[in-house]
Amino acid sequence: MSEWHIAILATCLLVLLSLNQMDHLLYYGARTFFRCTFNNIFFRSVEVVGMENLPKEGPIILTGNHNNQFVDGLILLTNCHREISFMIAQKSWDRPLVGFLARAFHCIPVSRPQDMVFEGQGLVLADGSCTLRGIGTSFMKEVATAGTFLQVKGESLKVKEVISNTELLLETAAPASDSDGVKYKISPKVDQSDMYSQVYRSLKRGQCLGIFPEGGSHDRTDLLPLKAGVAIIALEAARLHHVNVPIVPVGLNYFGGHRFGGRVVVEFGAPITISPELQAQHDADRKGGACDELLKLVGAGMRSVIVPTPDYHTLQQIIMIRRLWVHEGVKVSAQRAMDLNRRFAVGTYRVLKLVERANDGSSTPSSPNTKDQKPLSEQELATFQELRSDLEAYMRSLKKLGIRDHQVPQIVWWSSGDLVGRFLYLLVTLLLGVLPHLLFNLPVMTVAGHFSMIEQQKAKKSSSVKLEARDVLMSYKVIYVLISVPILYVIYSCLLWRFTSWSNTSRILVLLILPFFAFLGMKASEQGVRAWRDMVPLCRRLINAADRQEQDALPAWRNKLRKKLYHLVDELGPRLGDLYSAKEVDWSKQMIDFSSITLRSPDKIDPKKADSPASAASADERR
Repeated sequence: MSEWHIAILATCLLVLLSLNQMDHLLYYGARTFFRCTFNNIFFRSVEVVGMENLPKEGPIILTGNHNNQFVDGLILLTNCHREISFMIAQKSWDRPLVGFLARAFHCIPVSRPQDMVFEGQGLVLADGSCTLRGIGTSFMKEVATAGTFLQVKGESLKVKEVISNTELLLETAAPASDSDGVKYKISPKVDQSDMYSQVYRSLKRGQCLGIFPEGGSHDRTDLLPLKAGVAIIALEAARLHHVNVPIVPVGLNYFGGHRFGGRVVVEFGAPITISPELQAQHDADRKGGACDELLKLVGAGMRSVIVPTPDYHTLQQIIMIRRLWVHEGVKVSAQRAMDLNRRFAVGTYRVLKLVERANDGSSTPSSPNTKDQKPLSEQELATFQELRSDLEAYMRSLKKLGIRDHQVPQIVWWSSGDLVGRFLYLLVTLLLGVLPHLLFNLPVMTVAGHFSMIEQQKAKKSSSVKLEARDVLMSYKVIYVLISVPILYVIYSCLLWRFTSWSNTSRILVLLILPFFAFLGMKASEQGVRAWRDMVPLCRRLINAADRQEQDALPAWRNKLRKKLYHLVDELGPRLGDLYSAKEVDWSKQMIDFSSITLRSPDKIDPKKADSPASAASADERR
C-alpha cells in the first residue's frame, strides 16, 4: 500500500470520527469561540471564584441568578470545566441564532405557560365566588382541562372544573367584576412529562444540568421567587431513579453588565445535598413541605453567591462602603471583595430588622439571626444618620466632579504634568485606534446599540418584573454584533475585490489580518476612553478654581468617612456575630432568613425609631 492510499484512508477515518463526535466538536468549538469573545472582547474581565465547590464528575444541578438573559448561560458555559446542558425556554429555542446555539450546547427546551398566554374570547363576570361566568366565551374549547390558569383583573386563578362554554369553577374565589364583564387571558396547562424524562436521562448519565430557577431574566438586585422545578427534579431523581443530585448555586455578579467592557465575577457556592430526612418526607408525601423546604435551601444558597440588596442605589452604597473599608493601596481578590460586599449588605439588613422590631413594638424576633438583640440607641442611630448623609453627599460630589473613588487619594499629587501625560497617552491611543474603530467597531456598535434599545423597550412593556429591562441589553448587543460583523466583512471583501488590483493572495492576507486590526482598535479605544475620563477632572481642576477647591477637600473628606465607618462597625458589629468576628462565614446559613426590604432615605428616618445600616465586616481587614 502506497503512502497516497494510507493518506486517503487516514483522511476517511478522520472524517468518520469527526462525524461521530460532531456534537462534542460543535460544543467545544462554540465554547472556545465564546470564551475568547466574552472574556476578551464583550467584557473587560471575567473572574471565577469557588470552582473547587463544583464536583468534577457525576450528576449535578447548577442554579444561577438570571440578570443578563442569554449572556448568563454563555458566561457559565465558557467558564466552567463541566459540560452543561441548560434548560431553555421554548420561545428562545425557536429563535434562529439562539436556537442554533442552544442545540450546539445540548440545551433542553422547556415550554413555559407564560410564553403561551393568549386573550380569551368574550368577557367574564365574577361575583366574588369560585364560579366564573362568561359572555360570548368558549371555555370548553379554549380552557378545556382543569389546571389551566386565567388572568382576571391582575389575579392568576386556577381552573378547577369546566362546566360549559359559559361557566367554570375556580380553585379560589375571583375578585368581583363589573356587571358588563371584563377581558381575561388564558395560561394553558403544559404537559412537561417529556421534558422531565429528558432531564432524568441526562442526570442518570452523570451530566451537569443548568437551571435558572427564577423562571426568567430580570434587572433587579435580589432574586425573584423561585419556581419549584429545580426542587422537583432533585427530589424525584432520587425517588424514581435513585440518583442523588447535589445542587450547586452559582452567582453571576455583573458590574456594568449591560455595556461592552463591563466586569463579571462568577462565584460557585457550596453544594446543597438532600438530607435523608427530607427525602423520606418527600417519598411519604409528595404534596408535603419537602419541596418548599428544599427550595428555601436553594434560595439561601443562591443568595450566598450574590450581593442581595433592595435596589441599585443601595448596591452602589454597599460597594462604596467596601472601598472605604479596605486600606489604601491594598488590592483585595474578587473572592474577598464579594465576601466584604455581602457582610455589609447582610449586616445592613440585620440591623434594619432590629429596627423593624423596635418600630412594631414586637418582642418576637423577626429572624433567627436577630434574636436576643437589644434595640438601637438614639446615639447609635445618630451616628448612622451622620455617616449615611455624608456618604450620600460624598457620592454626589464624586459624580458632579467626574472623579472615581480610587482617584481621590491621588488628588494631592495631581499637577499639570499629569494632564500632559494623559493627553499624550490619549493621543497615542487615538492614533492606534481611530481607523479600525471607525471602519469596524463604530458601525457594529451603533447598529447593536440601536436595535438592542428597541428590544429593551419591547421587553419592558411585556414584563411585569423588569424595572428598566437592562437584562436584555447585552444579550441583544451580542446577537446583533454576531450578525453585523460577518455582513461587514462581506461588504469589505466585495470592496476589496472590486476596487483594488492586488493579487488574490494579498487580498486574502488583508482579510485575515482585519480581525486582529479590529481587536487592536477596540483595545486602543478602551484605553482612550479611560484616558479621557482621567483627563476631565484634571482639566476642570486647572480651569475652574471652585472645582479645584472641591477636589482638594475630597481626600480629607474621604478619610473622615473611613473613620466614621470604622467607629460604626466597632460599635454595632459585635451584635452581628459571625458577620463581624468570623474569618470565614457560612453564607448559606446566614441567608436563610434574608428577604429584601426597602431602605428609607436619611431625611425620612424618625430618630425616635432607630433605622441603622450597621454594615459589618471582620475588624482585622483594616488593622
